[in-house]
Order: sequence, then C-alpha cells, then structure tokens
Amino acid sequence: MIEFDHLTYSYPPPQPTNQPTASPPSPVLHDISLHIDEGDFVLIVGPSGAGKSTLLRCINGLVPHFYGGTIGGRIRVGKRDPIALEPRRMSEVVGFVFQDPEAQAVVDVVEDELAFAMENQGLPLTTMRKRVEEVLDQLNIAHLRRRPLSTLSGGERQRVAIAAVLTLHPQVLALDEPTSQLDPQAAEEVLDTLVKLNHDLGLTIVLSEHRLERVAQYVDQILYMPGPGEPPIMGAPQDVLAQSPRVPPRG
Repeated sequence: MIEFDHLTYSYPPPQPTNQPTASPPSPVLHDISLHIDEGDFVLIVGPSGAGKSTLLRCINGLVPHFYGGTIGGRIRVGKRDPIALEPRRMSEVVGFVFQDPEAQAVVDVVEDELAFAMENQGLPLTTMRKRVEEVLDQLNIAHLRRRPLSTLSGGERQRVAIAAVLTLHPQVLALDEPTSQLDPQAAEEVLDTLVKLNHDLGLTIVLSEHRLERVAQYVDQILYMPGPGEPPIMGAPQDVLAQSPRVPPRG
C-alpha cells in the first residue's frame, strides 16, 4: 500500500546569508526503506527533529511540492507517486490531518467545511450531499452540522477535520499528532474514531504522536525513528519496545 524505497530528503537551505560557502542542510530522512500494508494502523514515534512529520508529508506529496528541498529514492502510495503528483491529486488517495485543526479549516460552518474539498474536485451536488451525510453519520457528528467551527471544542474540531478529508474517500489517512492539543477525554474520542474507521472501512492509518502510552494499544505496528543517520525500527508494538530501550515507556 505505502512503500518507501531508499528515501532521502533535505529541506531547502535557509535564506541566503553573507556566508556563500555554508554547507547544505543535512538530510532529515536518510535512506529509509519500509512498507506499510493496506489496512494497517501505524504509529510513528521518535524524538523531536527525527523526521516524523516529514515522513507523513511525503505520503501525500506536501514534501517536496509545498516545502521544496531535495528528495531522492522512491515512494508509492497504491499506484500513485507523490513525488511526481501534486498534493491535489494525492488527496484523492491520502487524507491528511494537521496537528492544529484550525490550520486546515477553510469555511465557517461544519457542513460547508465538509463540502469544500468536494467542490474543489468538481463532484456533482448529489454526490456531495450523499458523502456529507455519510461522514456525519460515520463520525457521529450530525448534531454539529450547522455549528460554526469557532464554537466547537478541540476534540470536535479534530473530528470535523477528519470528516472533511474522508469526503474524498481516501484509502489512507495520515495524521500529524492529532491529539497533542486535546485533553485526555477529547483525545480518547478522536482515537476511538480512528479505530472505528480502521476496522469498519479498512482505512490504512498512519499517525505520529509523542504520547506513546495514549496510542500504542490501538495500533498494529510502531515505526520508531531515532533521528537522522540512524535506521528506523518497525514492527509490532511489543517487538519495537523490546528492541529499543530508547523508545519512551508506555506510562
């Protein structure tokens, strides 16, 4: 489903300075090769700066199309190549949810927010209405449909952000620390939603989180990224925890 083959990536260098001989940036991702099966629920963990968010951005093409930089190797998501295809094309396959749901909100009312991506894709009005109803029901947020986004709690906003990307019927859901700004109850509600989507729809879900103890119980695999220059470790949660004492404890 998702394959990284010798992936290496460096962000663009800083703005030009008076030091023309400054060395180029070191790769954030270096020679990463791994495979995620269809329907897997994968948690990415590791210290700050290890490349967790960058790897997620590679899945939907934000890296390199939005961030620029230098990329090498090969990526496949299904039959699509996010290095070659712009994020708009990849959004049909990969739904991306940012850490801050407000950062990706476009309009003011929940129902309109759910329809926005479909309008951009030029879907027929009947299809849009049907899909809005589907995701409102799937995520149990029908009661929020006419609410302004500004009146929602953090957990409600995050579920609306997830619903908005689901309207395009992606095969993969990538989330960058979706519970980091939520209280424990709201975080639990969001994680319950992800588990349901994984089980009921067979969505492949890849998310990064700092709080291992919050998410590890739900996932099929953990991908531990120790940092630049060190190979990642991927496997069943108990195996990754046993292999690397550097992984933060569950509690």
